[in-house]
Amino acid sequence: MEDLVIIGIGPAGLSAALYAARYQLKTQIIGQQLGGAMAEAWLVENYPGFQKISGLELANRMKEQVEALGVKVVEDEVTKLQQKENFSVFTRAGKIIETRAVILALGTQRRKLNIPSEVQFLGRGVSYCATCDGPLFQDKKVAVVGGGDSAIKTALLLERYASEVFLLVRGEELKGEPLNIEGIQKAKKVKIFYQTEVLEIKGNKKLESLVLQQKGQKETLVVDGLFVEIGSVPAMKLLSDLKIKTNPLGYVIVDENQKTNLPLVYAAGDLTTGSGGFKQILTAAAQGAVAAHAAYQDLSKFNISRERSQ
Repeated sequence: MEDLVIIGIGPAGLSAALYAARYQLKTQIIGQQLGGAMAEAWLVENYPGFQKISGLELANRMKEQVEALGVKVVEDEVTKLQQKENFSVFTRAGKIIETRAVILALGTQRRKLNIPSEVQFLGRGVSYCATCDGPLFQDKKVAVVGGGDSAIKTALLLERYASEVFLLVRGEELKGEPLNIEGIQKAKKVKIFYQTEVLEIKGNKKLESLVLQQKGQKETLVVDGLFVEIGSVPAMKLLSDLKIKTNPLGYVIVDENQKTNLPLVYAAGDLTTGSGGFKQILTAAAQGAVAAHAAYQDLSKFNISRERSQ
């Protein structure tokens, strides 16, 4: 029996594991992808203590710190949650873990364009991860859809590989941090198209062109790749298992202590309504720490004994 199971191995989950270990809670952390969305960030410049670091390297450093405190980090998918007297966590590998408390740090999933041929050309020109697939487009033409920080950073990364990068912005202006906007405006190989939407993806065995609506007119843009960076939606899986309350957009409603509507169930990171909707690695890590602290206090309050080394 664990005191605490943390589901998700991104910054929120790893931070929660760090604090849970320091509180001497018997803890296990489980997730599919180390670092979550953070691992896809090719450059992180706003995490204290590091002037520049890749998201994957930061994730590995967090993991090393957690493991040094004796917490087992398991890369596996949680498929089901059940609550009786305690909680049962079922994994894809066939494990069943019993725990007294749960922290959900599932993160978010990439929002799709939901246009014709998007699924058909996934892996054949369409991508949701420039860090993973950018090098495949050396000296080729690519497009990036989106107008926020993620899209801007993706375009800047792809400039390293591609011959041309087209940034397709639905609105009339970019909505990123001033430093990022300044960087993209100086980029020599990036062209920004405002008031532009992707209507269709065309090609035979691989992506060959995009049908755009640009300022009310249909246009065709010849490219080899399309990177979609239009935001994320909450990872809804598992939430319905426990009837956890969410807001109309699907984000888990939490209080100032990262508590959900269910006792001994907490949530942290991009999945939640916390931090005023400001979704950053730093705020996710902070929420993870708060959730672990709340779990420790509640487990102590309910006089649930914790196993300690003799």
